[in-house]
Amino acid sequence: MHRFFWLMLCLLMASGAHEAAAQNNNFAVYFKNECWRRIQTAIHVRDMSGNWITKGWYILEPGEQAFVATTTNRIFYTYGESIAPINERINWAGTDRHYYIRGSSNTYGFRTRRMDMSNWGTWTERFTCN
Repeated sequence: MHRFFWLMLCLLMASGAHEAAAQNNNFAVYFKNECWRRIQTAIHVRDMSGNWITKGWYILEPGEQAFVATTTNRIFYTYGESIAPINERINWAGTDRHYYIRGSSNTYGFRTRRMDMSNWGTWTERFTCN
């Protein structure tokens, strides 16, 4: 029963975020781990004050989804990597921009992502192991 309650609460919150985003002319951005490995992710996004910020690490278990940002900008940048020994890691990186992520002295190459939605609302960025 307890598990069912939390599932329903999460679904209700996600639904509410989408409705609020659509009504407020912005995007609610989520990350979803569609990989079989545990991953850590980060986002570089323009916040609601118009400032570019880098947020992370978001640790996601396989199948898990997390809300990461609210923005009015259709362009954002992502980085992700599986949590595994270095020689077995899967990376979702790019060379578009390089940013520091909280807790690290290294810069990471981020990929440019563009929301192709014609309306405001929820956007889910998926990390797959294909």
